[in-house]
Amino acid sequence: MIKAKFQRMTLLLCISATLILAQQYPDRVVGSPYPFSQIPDTLFVVEDNSFSQAELFTIQTLQGVLAKTKAMIYRDRGVGYSLWLTDLINNYGIIVNEVYKGDFTGLVTHFKERVAGHILCNVNSNSGNAAISLCGLFNAIAITSEHSALMTTLSIAQISDVRNKDEQWVLTQYDSLLSKDIVIYQKEEKTTFLGDYAIFSKGFHFFDNITSSFTNTAFERMNDNSALFGWGDDEHQTVSKASSHSIHTLPADWAVNLSTMSNVNAACKQITHIDSIHIQDNQHTVCFVMTDGDNIQWALGDFATSPKWYGSPNRGKVNLGWTISPSLCELAPTVLKYLYTHAANTQTGKDFFVAGPSGLGYIFPDLFDARDSAGTLLNRFMAKADLNIVNIIGNNKNETFLKPYLSQEHCDALFYYDYSNYSGLGGEISWIENKPVICGRYNLWDGFESPQSLARKLNALPKNANSADGYSLIPVHAWSMSVDDVITCASLLDNNVVVVTPEEFVMGIYDRLGQSGVLNDKQYTQKSDQLYYNVNQSANSISFFYNHSNATKVTLEIYNSKGCLINAVSLKNQSAGTGQYQWDYSGHAQGIYFSVLSGRQKRVFRKIVLY
Repeated sequence: MIKAKFQRMTLLLCISATLILAQQYPDRVVGSPYPFSQIPDTLFVVEDNSFSQAELFTIQTLQGVLAKTKAMIYRDRGVGYSLWLTDLINNYGIIVNEVYKGDFTGLVTHFKERVAGHILCNVNSNSGNAAISLCGLFNAIAITSEHSALMTTLSIAQISDVRNKDEQWVLTQYDSLLSKDIVIYQKEEKTTFLGDYAIFSKGFHFFDNITSSFTNTAFERMNDNSALFGWGDDEHQTVSKASSHSIHTLPADWAVNLSTMSNVNAACKQITHIDSIHIQDNQHTVCFVMTDGDNIQWALGDFATSPKWYGSPNRGKVNLGWTISPSLCELAPTVLKYLYTHAANTQTGKDFFVAGPSGLGYIFPDLFDARDSAGTLLNRFMAKADLNIVNIIGNNKNETFLKPYLSQEHCDALFYYDYSNYSGLGGEISWIENKPVICGRYNLWDGFESPQSLARKLNALPKNANSADGYSLIPVHAWSMSVDDVITCASLLDNNVVVVTPEEFVMGIYDRLGQSGVLNDKQYTQKSDQLYYNVNQSANSISFFYNHSNATKVTLEIYNSKGCLINAVSLKNQSAGTGQYQWDYSGHAQGIYFSVLSGRQKRVFRKIVLY
């Protein structure tokens, strides 16, 4: 009896400990390269415009050191950064302290017991990069000579003077202590950005020519599916070099607060999923998708507030796709949740997000040797970030390079853009793993098409839902076009040229052009059997409630994401009216499923997501 009671107490203690840990630490995908510490509760806000460059340089190193235990500092740069701070206060219980918002000495004094010492360096230099790398290893702050006297006054001892050192010296001395999952590729003049995350992650912080032997050495030491934060001088060369070492590139060279934002939990679910499609036979179907969602610094900056983009007061006047990085579900989950929660969901337009190029980070799949493990890891992030379409920018649309994406449960389709011209493949649709690879048809992009010229071209295309020529994926260049430009283009389209969300676009292609599973039915018609059904999902089963106008045979089929039939039931000899069928899915894995209800000449299609 005593033993049983002890076992019950032990079990309760274990459960309590698990719950406490779940509350104290952010959750992470298995195999995630992104580090974490404790969830913050109080943040000391500093306003960037109140400090000199040298002071901000030191503040970001202090921010990173503190975040290794628990984030305590938030840099407010205005624009979007104020929005995220307000969101943290209103929705996540974060307490804000502004006593040091413009007080450098007061801030450093307050936290001096939390640092082991200081490292002397020069900003905008190789030594500044070197100092940031060392701060992550020694829990030190980096300073310039103008603050040496303050360090003496505060009894913050000097650990090292690296003013005559560079990144190569750091790597030679400390390679084994630096992270092999995170590397910071940051130009010296951006010295006040990304440093906090480098220190928080113990990432190697450096810059050299992307073609140099030292850059190659720095990349060779990294694990497969590690992450590069920053950017280089040339997009293609940077992504190519990182991809050739199986490193994901995350554009983030102007990012701040990542060490803070990555430690707050938020469940990220899109609110605009569809459960049916409404594509007619004689229509041309168009899907607009905004580019550059892989840009982490943009997501943290003015993306959500600028009237050009997500801050547009006209969002909701047209269906619009947005690319976003799945990595945000761990790097800044509250930001991703905010974007999902504030998605337009009106009768005239919905916002829908797809994974930005090229999945977890920007890669060229043809150069990325660890494609299979990258696909597995991306699948976990797609599930967590509630994404089911991936946008790829690549150099080679070969099945070998794309199959690792499409073999995943949470990837329904690929939007493929050729690097040299996003619409260079002319809108072609091909199939891998019974899933569509859909190429851009035209670019809404300054220098390619204006809203007016694009509308003329779209109006001239075939109106045929049963042909690949009846579908147009349109990349919208974020830096030269806006939400208003998409609305202008849409307003000039003929009535039988219809703009849909990325999800409905993909589901329509499955239904009309699919190779197996949810096959194209040549008898598809809207004219007879007013057949429809609703889906009600409970803990272990889904109830299908259907209605038909005539006594006829009704068939329900359920397919997995690869198009394989896993369940079929014939509901025959039903009288006109309603019926119900219950599917027990307890033996099936989480993921994407499709159901089709057929009656005489009509088929109705639904997508199901099992969580």
